[in-house]
Amino acid sequence: MIHLYFFLVGTILASFLGLVIDRFPAQSIISPSSHCDNCKQILKARDLIPILSQLLNGFRCRFCKIRLPVWYAAFELVLGLLFLSWSLGYLPLAQLLLLTMGLTLAIYDQLEQEYPLLVWLIFQFLLMTTAGTNPLMLFFLALGLLAFFFNLRIGAGDFLFLASCSAIFSLTEILILIQIASFSGLACFCFKKKKDRLAFVPCLLFGVVVIISYKLLLLG
Repeated sequence: MIHLYFFLVGTILASFLGLVIDRFPAQSIISPSSHCDNCKQILKARDLIPILSQLLNGFRCRFCKIRLPVWYAAFELVLGLLFLSWSLGYLPLAQLLLLTMGLTLAIYDQLEQEYPLLVWLIFQFLLMTTAGTNPLMLFFLALGLLAFFFNLRIGAGDFLFLASCSAIFSLTEILILIQIASFSGLACFCFKKKKDRLAFVPCLLFGVVVIISYKLLLLG
């Protein structure tokens, strides 16, 4: 029963983080109440049940019937499964925090083409409290600061996310992660119809997932 509880906690957290992704920083995340962006109808409790509400409504607004992005339910399901994996002992807390951070920042980067620094800071504080700091993390933090002032051909947010990854990965694993992210980013860019800016945090997250999955397979 406790494992189901943590699955539900993960889905509820994902629902809240989805709200943050939608509103931050242009709107308050406290008010107004959750509503449909199209018809502005205030959502009832039955419309806010993670995953289930969207399934019952056919991934549409119950009032105006506009189609809702599938990523909301997918995010809730994935984060619920991650919390379930942590509850079952498959994921350490630091890895759970990093994956939760990565999913949130990757979706935000993909949708907004920006890096929400305040959101990252909150996650980074939790990660440092759990896993501590090390010289590799400080190195990427310094690069992130430099990227704010100088053109280093990579966004400051990418360096900051690598700093977070350094909390749980060794230097060798970070180098492998960067290679995986670079190859996946190149593949994504080749298939893009519009050759504009590529959101790189999702590529870094893909590298994180590959490395964590590989380590889990080795331990299994």
